[in-house]
Amino acid sequence: MKVFFDTNVILDILDYSREYHQESMYLLQAAGKGAIPACATAQSIIDASYVRTQRDKVPVDVFKTGIDTLCRMISILGINEDDIRQANLSPIQDYEDAAQLACAERCDCDILVTNDRKYRGYTTLPVYSVREFYERLFLK
Repeated sequence: MKVFFDTNVILDILDYSREYHQESMYLLQAAGKGAIPACATAQSIIDASYVRTQRDKVPVDVFKTGIDTLCRMISILGINEDDIRQANLSPIQDYEDAAQLACAERCDCDILVTNDRKYRGYTTLPVYSVREFYERLFLK
């Protein structure tokens, strides 16, 4: 089972004030211990950097420390030319979502974890919110 973390999950991990921070941290810890292979795109890291350092005014060195820890626990995938082509062909109106999904599918991810419910209509991959996936893993 290979799990893809969407950008909002990365933000949940990095921001203790977000609603699903605690659950997302448990998922990250599970990934770090090898219980679930997890990944995210480099684009998610870039997007998270903008949100955290520009909008939320988190110091860049604090952001970098969080990302350094995250990168030791999950794989970081690149969105490539094929993913961009797929996004161009996709009916998904949110281009970033289309590219993220193309990457997840190309990299044979089995599960998509996101708090963006729109993904459920975009793919045949199982889509879970952070809370749903947390409950699946820890509260069976």
